[in-house]
Amino acid sequence: MRVLSSFFRNLSVGTTADWEKIVLGFLFFLAGIIVLRIVSQILLRSFAKGLREQTREVLRKVFLYTGTAILFVSVLNATGVSVSGLLGAAGVLGIAVGIASQTSLSNIISGFFLVSERYFEIGDVLKVGEQMGTVYSVDLLSIKIRTFDNVLLRIPNQHLLEQTITNVTRFPVRRLDFIITIPIAQSIENSLDALRASARQCSLALEEPEPITMVREQTIHGWSLLLGVWFERPHTVLVRNSVTTAIQHVFRTRGLHIQTATIMVATETDAGPPPYGG
Repeated sequence: MRVLSSFFRNLSVGTTADWEKIVLGFLFFLAGIIVLRIVSQILLRSFAKGLREQTREVLRKVFLYTGTAILFVSVLNATGVSVSGLLGAAGVLGIAVGIASQTSLSNIISGFFLVSERYFEIGDVLKVGEQMGTVYSVDLLSIKIRTFDNVLLRIPNQHLLEQTITNVTRFPVRRLDFIITIPIAQSIENSLDALRASARQCSLALEEPEPITMVREQTIHGWSLLLGVWFERPHTVLVRNSVTTAIQHVFRTRGLHIQTATIMVATETDAGPPPYGG
């Protein structure tokens, strides 16, 4: 209590000179914050060009937080406030704050592990548990994900280490699987040929690796067939719409029937090693 009383006595001001020191110190602090931000941008552009976006963001925040703390202490010295009193007060509160911040410390350490793994970066689409969205920012305590319905989701770093994370956009080439069921009496060969023709009608479907057609299984509804179309990641919606429309058109034109149909998206990892050796 004596330390706290001494600290607040040092903060007491009553003369014009004291107020001038406070105003000048405040202005110096604001100017210092602006300089820190400018210097952090220059340092990142000069020495962190090869680093990923989330690593650059973490380094920037560490630099800003450390610089702000040093600047704050310097301003206190300049205005005549006893730094020793402040440190003493911080020491009294430090124990309680330390106990309460164990979770925060755990999140900070977990954040460095996540950054070192380089499993995702800003702009990637992640699936964490039942949640899915685009990585919006990577902070010291958490990452923020913007879901597809434009909701900002905050996930603590420690929680991420305990969850299975799926990086949906890790690879530049993906495969879209179209699964259809045809009647038992319908020709399998003609149906597979119709699926291949449907893939050829999509200009965004890659020729290498070539589309996959195969018989999956026999169900109570008929034969289950698969058409796997490879495409570049940004074209997911266009490929989905184009191939779906082509399948419907080709089957109708050729007098073939479809019982049921589903669509799934797979990456190279889900489908095994890519046939083009990538």
